[in-house]
Amino acid sequence: MATPDYEVTSKYKVESGHQEDHASIDFEKSVHEIQIEHVPEGTASATKALFVLLKAFVGTGVIFLPNSFKNGGLGLSIGLMCILAIICTYAFQLLVWVHSRTGGSYGEMGRQLFGRVCYWFVQFFLIVSQMGFVASYLMFISQNIGMIAEAFSHCNPPFESKYWIWVACGFIIPICWVRKLARLSWAAIIADVFILFGIVCCLYYTGDEIQRNGGPGPNIVAVNQRDFGLMIGTAVFSFEGIGMVVSVIESMKHPEKFPKVLNIGMVIITTIFILIGTIGYIAYGENIEASIVSNFRTEPLSITVQLLYSLAMILTSPIMLWPPLTIIERAIFGKRSGRVALKWKFGKSFVRSIIPVVCAAVSFGVGADNLDKFVSLVGIVACMPLCFIFPGMFHFKLSKNIYLRALDVLLMAWGIGIIVYTLYVNVSSWIDPAPASPHVCSPMNY
Repeated sequence: MATPDYEVTSKYKVESGHQEDHASIDFEKSVHEIQIEHVPEGTASATKALFVLLKAFVGTGVIFLPNSFKNGGLGLSIGLMCILAIICTYAFQLLVWVHSRTGGSYGEMGRQLFGRVCYWFVQFFLIVSQMGFVASYLMFISQNIGMIAEAFSHCNPPFESKYWIWVACGFIIPICWVRKLARLSWAAIIADVFILFGIVCCLYYTGDEIQRNGGPGPNIVAVNQRDFGLMIGTAVFSFEGIGMVVSVIESMKHPEKFPKVLNIGMVIITTIFILIGTIGYIAYGENIEASIVSNFRTEPLSITVQLLYSLAMILTSPIMLWPPLTIIERAIFGKRSGRVALKWKFGKSFVRSIIPVVCAAVSFGVGADNLDKFVSLVGIVACMPLCFIFPGMFHFKLSKNIYLRALDVLLMAWGIGIIVYTLYVNVSSWIDPAPASPHVCSPMNY
């Protein structure tokens, strides 16, 4: 499918209803600077574009995949991961094709094709997805910092692990006050380094665990009929970075090479996801935790991984929250500037403080014990419409090819059907949860 023009639709993107709005232009440039590593627009090679694409996908979500493979079963999860990769690639190719005809942001495409209601639906799902990501990060942070506190206090921590959510929130709020996203580029770079270190250590610990046990972990199944719907939600959660492809295109010197770059990138990304999910599940079997780093034996290196991954999520959270921060701030204050009156500046800072607090409250209420189900729920409710339904809707509106329109209908039907089914499975898992493994405190081993 030809894709002659592209737009920025990354998950760090916020759409403005007015393209001439200078704040919106500054925002998109800031996102572009961070995500494309300050590559001037239209100068990046295909190799550079491939690297940035990989960096956009392989991030914090990968640590949840081994547990999702337990939910789906090893064989079924590998197959579903491949199928979802193909469908996501096709869906976002449709979105890029639509943009070449309409221009504008993701929300603006919806406004042009279906009116203002569609625009606000896109904005709503974007807000929910980003705030859901951060809420899940806070659960992960509290769980890992709690384990670190147990390790160093000889299983006598100062308070329950869930209260670390508010400590982490206290660090996130001041960073959210930053008005220009480009100033957070240092946070994105540091987070990327920490995440890469964590992934390498994941491979080390899982391989070492298999060697120590002389084989795979306990009770590995090929198909989990009860919970495989949870796996689909978590996989879509991980694949949500596909929106970054448009930013990559705008940085390329030869954008016509995009289809090849995307195909190669998706093969590599899917391979990494399957590798991490498979080796993690094989290493720990049914004992795998919601995030794989929680399974590492307690020693200085594993503590370092847990700490750095937690710091990476703290640094990533303000960037993830940028779309809801900007959308909600503009909805309340419009074009009123804090440079004109301090009351607007303090008002905007208050709003930017409330949003991470809401994420923390959700995280605190759900609890780290439900992290895997919450991650899946975010993928189902917020990410699937953005990944599957809206691209099919938009392309159906513009396309004249009857066969491609039929594929659009199938894509939308798939999106709606998979949302209904996986949501049913997810809700059932909350109502009738599987027996939880008892928490075992592990003091530091030197």
